[in-house]
Amino acid sequence: MIKNLQCLRAFAAINVVYFHTLLASESYGKSVSIFSIIGTWGQNGVDIFFVLSGFVMIHTQIQNPKKIHEFYFSRLNRIVPIYWLITLFIVLIYFLLPDIFRNLTLDIKKIISSLFFTSQIVTGEFPIIIVGWTLEWEMLFYFIFGLSLFLKDIRKIIVLIFLFMLLIFTFSKTLLIFEFFLGVLIGYTFNKVKFSEINGLIILIIGIILLLLSIKSGFDPQKYLLVAGFKLDRFFIWGIPSAFIVLGAVYYRQISNSFLVYLGNASYSIYLVQVLTVPFFYKFITYFNIDMNSNLLTILCLFLSVSFGCFFYSLIEKNLKIKNKR
Repeated sequence: MIKNLQCLRAFAAINVVYFHTLLASESYGKSVSIFSIIGTWGQNGVDIFFVLSGFVMIHTQIQNPKKIHEFYFSRLNRIVPIYWLITLFIVLIYFLLPDIFRNLTLDIKKIISSLFFTSQIVTGEFPIIIVGWTLEWEMLFYFIFGLSLFLKDIRKIIVLIFLFMLLIFTFSKTLLIFEFFLGVLIGYTFNKVKFSEINGLIILIIGIILLLLSIKSGFDPQKYLLVAGFKLDRFFIWGIPSAFIVLGAVYYRQISNSFLVYLGNASYSIYLVQVLTVPFFYKFITYFNIDMNSNLLTILCLFLSVSFGCFFYSLIEKNLKIKNKR
């Protein structure tokens, strides 16, 4: 385990949760004054996750090679159980108490496509778990990574992954898929090239500065940011800085804070359960007409969401895995 990357997972998940907390706050008429400068910036947690995924997949394959079926099993076992559990829970609540949902309409097509990570292709919409749109990209990456494993040479695997991504780019017209590839390149580099801790620190600082520069930009990842007459999408605004951060983090001295590592371990649960905790929190506040400073509400919502995500991880996610019998 590379502990710095677990800390990055924690940061990425919490960053996204806070972004959605800000959105919910505005949606329920609880405008936030402090921290609102972050705005859409919190979405960069997704880009960090994508780079991390690319790194972990290639690094793990180099260190502990898996066959294709072993790779697919490990990924499905990691992603699917709690994703399906939360999705089906939302479906159940929808049919029992449909009035509590503000912007959700379900039919069999949406349910099936959500469960099988194909919502954006089949329906052109986000899945039932809204943040699951990122997992649909993850599963696509896992699919092409697994296919590439029929090649034994790691360099050929990387080339084939790149070719697959070029093909996907021709259809999707988005550079987002290449954020995974940045992680793949970092993972290969980490296993082949030795950098000093000071070099790792310098690279990490550069990445952090580049990421922070976009805070005041008001950048909307659904659009392009115009810089000096050039249109830049999130790959350049957040993807490349994320790659610098991951590259620096793997070479820099590893943090030994067990709490941060635990948050990293719980990051997937934290990331998913926010779709339940954030709206529930603001519905509760609104229903009981609780009068509290909006800034404190966002902090409290973030704290409770992360706490419940940790609880969900320890109680459910860790125990909801299929054992691979050999």
